[in-house]
Amino acid sequence: MKKLSVFILAAVMALAASSLFARSGEKTITIAVDPNWPPLEFIDDNNQIVGFGIDYLTAACRESGYEAKFVKTDWDVIFSDLDAGKYDAVMSSVTVTNERRAVMDFTIPYYIVRQCLLIPINSPLDNIRQLSGQRVGTQAETTATEIVEKVTGAKSSTFPDIETAINALAAGELDAVICEDVVAADFLGNPAIKSKVKIASVIDTPGAEELYAVAVKKNNLDVLVALNDGIKAVKSKGTEAELLRKWF
Repeated sequence: MKKLSVFILAAVMALAASSLFARSGEKTITIAVDPNWPPLEFIDDNNQIVGFGIDYLTAACRESGYEAKFVKTDWDVIFSDLDAGKYDAVMSSVTVTNERRAVMDFTIPYYIVRQCLLIPINSPLDNIRQLSGQRVGTQAETTATEIVEKVTGAKSSTFPDIETAINALAAGELDAVICEDVVAADFLGNPAIKSKVKIASVIDTPGAEELYAVAVKKNNLDVLVALNDGIKAVKSKGTEAELLRKWF
């Protein structure tokens, strides 16, 4: 009987593995996105989630034999919903930090960014050491907010998304905004923003250089291995270089 029970258990586990990430009979990895970080993840004119990160993970999933299904999710619940099992992974310009590693797993990094300081076009500010007492905007619960709180001595004003923060800066409601350099550069492609806002400097502090990776629920090794294998293939086959040329 013991041998039979072991055999049945093994069969059940094999069946579960064979239906990994099944959604309506398809091999799918469901990925949460807060699409407010152009050109990495954003909503286009056709109301579709697009960007470098979206193309990258779509290709990585395909390399591992899965279809990527992206789900729009608010940033303030994106990690708690991951832990609750509402989706398989988070791809939303997520920086790898020690605090996050304690409660979730990460794939190998797929992109490197640095934080930068955005200021009004005529502002005399040029580095974060001048921000003490200033009104500095960030997206809530991001590494930029941590920099404001731990390094600058500034008054932190958090926003639900970075676009709202940058618009507040352009309207004169803030003295500065801190966000990723590639995101800032994309917003400055808008003439209305560029006429009022400029990049003062790239921030040179511990943690200013950030590694982006895909977040996975702690100990969900099946998803982690599948995504890592796909990311490695995207890098080795030259797909990553093609996507960098496309989006940057």
